[in-house]
Amino acid sequence: MLLLLCSCSKNEPEKIRTADMLTITNTEQTFQGCRERLFNVLAAMKAKVSVLENEHNRNIRIENPSEYFLENDYILTAFEPLQIGSFEITEGFHSDMTDESAQTFFELQSEGADIIYSSDGQASFVLKFVSEETTKEYSVEYNKKQDSFRYIKKTETDIGEIVDEFFEFSKTSAGAYVMQSMTERCYIEFDKEGEIVYFCCGELREDMFSPENSIYPSPDKSIDKHWVLSNGKARFLNIHTFENKVLTHEDCSSGPWKSVKIDAESYESAFYM
Repeated sequence: MLLLLCSCSKNEPEKIRTADMLTITNTEQTFQGCRERLFNVLAAMKAKVSVLENEHNRNIRIENPSEYFLENDYILTAFEPLQIGSFEITEGFHSDMTDESAQTFFELQSEGADIIYSSDGQASFVLKFVSEETTKEYSVEYNKKQDSFRYIKKTETDIGEIVDEFFEFSKTSAGAYVMQSMTERCYIEFDKEGEIVYFCCGELREDMFSPENSIYPSPDKSIDKHWVLSNGKARFLNIHTFENKVLTHEDCSSGPWKSVKIDAESYESAFYM
């Protein structure tokens, strides 16, 4: 009996997982697996911000139910990081997709244009919608060794070719996730249990990040938690930072910079509801 009790005492209870923790749902070393891991990372970060900001706002509404929206610390903007307009189209970029099956799969998105699809089924995927006036190209490169990808949407006309969208997802040598689009950058660290240790996510005001400053397939070794704001915060519209269990929301969308700090430990129970 004593041996049995000692044996049971060594088995620690399984940690309850909450929405703000990283839970990997697909471990396949494919683009589709990597794509799902991106959504897992974004879901954890969004849950952390949304729960904390909602609880923060709820407390302000309780204290001032009639004019809570006039309070300087009341947060009016929703956190919707890295919304890439046409990225959803890459759901069809997998090893079983052929040019023949693409004709049916992408028919609605093509809006009547000719559909050309080519892929090696592993690392390269290219979809084109070709009409008389324009060619729209959606391409993905996937790097299995780094488990990273790069997505680019281009439009070609008689005038020339422009990049409409790009998005990159990769990991640093230290294991932090890094993401960038034309208007946003994010850097996020998790511990071994999936808890968020740090993140910084910033959206540009008017400027744009260039695909030339690529983090694919692997970021430069110099990229760390200071990468997002490495050129200063003046060019940003809003910044969300989580460090030392404090979420800092900085925003200048309605005028001067407004900064709100939220202590995550004060709202821990909200993540279990």
